[in-house]
Amino acid sequence: MRYNKDDIVNALLEAGLKKDDTVFFSTSLGMVGLPSSNIKSQDALSGLFLDAIREVLSEGNIIVPTYSYTFGKSTASDLAIFDTRTTEAEIGPFPEFVRKQKDAIRSFDPFMSVVCIGKDCKELLSDISNISYGENSFFEKFVNLPKSKCCSIGLGPNWTPFIHYADYITKVPHRYDKLFWGYIQTDKEKFFTPWIYSVRFVGEESYPYAHIAGREAEEQGIWNFSSLGRARVYAANTKEYFEFVMDKLKENPFYLAKGPACDVIAKEKLRVNYKDIELHGFDKVFEMQTGEWLGNFLIPERWAYHKATLSSNDGNVQHITPMLHSLSINKEIDKKELQTHSNKEFKNFFFNRDWGFVNKQKFSIDRYKIIIQSEFGKGIVKCAKKGDKYYAYLEKLEEITHFVNGKPLKQTIHLRGNNDW
Repeated sequence: MRYNKDDIVNALLEAGLKKDDTVFFSTSLGMVGLPSSNIKSQDALSGLFLDAIREVLSEGNIIVPTYSYTFGKSTASDLAIFDTRTTEAEIGPFPEFVRKQKDAIRSFDPFMSVVCIGKDCKELLSDISNISYGENSFFEKFVNLPKSKCCSIGLGPNWTPFIHYADYITKVPHRYDKLFWGYIQTDKEKFFTPWIYSVRFVGEESYPYAHIAGREAEEQGIWNFSSLGRARVYAANTKEYFEFVMDKLKENPFYLAKGPACDVIAKEKLRVNYKDIELHGFDKVFEMQTGEWLGNFLIPERWAYHKATLSSNDGNVQHITPMLHSLSINKEIDKKELQTHSNKEFKNFFFNRDWGFVNKQKFSIDRYKIIIQSEFGKGIVKCAKKGDKYYAYLEKLEEITHFVNGKPLKQTIHLRGNNDW
């Protein structure tokens, strides 16, 4: 059964979309079936749907996800650049097609950017904070926007745009804030910035899963739907759906995750295999969890390494000491690159996300193989206060991060659009 533009328009209207709505679209157009015979390419298919959506939302706003997760790939020696003009969306062909439209505006979130077409886009996407799900983020604006709706084409009601925003403000145990750095490039400027993104712990229990939420919301009449081709178009009032989900999360923090509920700290301690420590000689000793804030300092992940070797072509294997919070690596590398990642002194890489190791010898050959197997995870971090100084214990007693009046001496994280930290 083929469908055409009129069929798409009718399906969107039957699902409940109005001309002045602001709609976040989640799409899998191939699931809808066969379009009219003149549609012979992916771009033509995307153009067909975008034309229909423009017709329906003639006075509204069209939003699609253009998530790129760019800063997740960033290291101090290879800083990632999120370019609002050119960085591709990693979320499917339709969002990528919309991104390239001349009247599309993209948010400068290097993880969870969205593209907007419509009269209110500049207001929606400007002055966002550098916390993807925090105060004054796009998602906070969207769920509180009058006449905003979620629309799923070809996917079903389980696709929930605000899934991680709901998790974030509920402070679910299976996710936590993590610090990243990189460059953002716009048509006007390029700037270096920190960014806070909420990550999940590694266990399968934390895998995002909104099927139950979608089904139960549909049973409650929150999702409306219409038929299109061999699939359905679903639409829901964002505020109504969001409040429904928030009520469920209060009862079950794993409501938007695969589950079952578990003791995340205990599981992560076993996986990462970090060691408990005792601190003495301080005025006060207390514990905090990864992702919590102490003044302007974000409590880091627990870290441990399980293997660290440097091998030469002649088969000689040398055990090395990685820098604190070093990333994992397993690759063949030339001497020049290896030298940029080695240092005679022990360093803490929490504020310098990268891999590296301690080395006091000269490299005698041209190529080596470096292996560092490290693990990061949510855990309990021992903190202490002595006088007007605070300390956060990471892994080695000599590697303590110092604070004065709640501000770290090494690094202060400046958060745009949020003065509460």
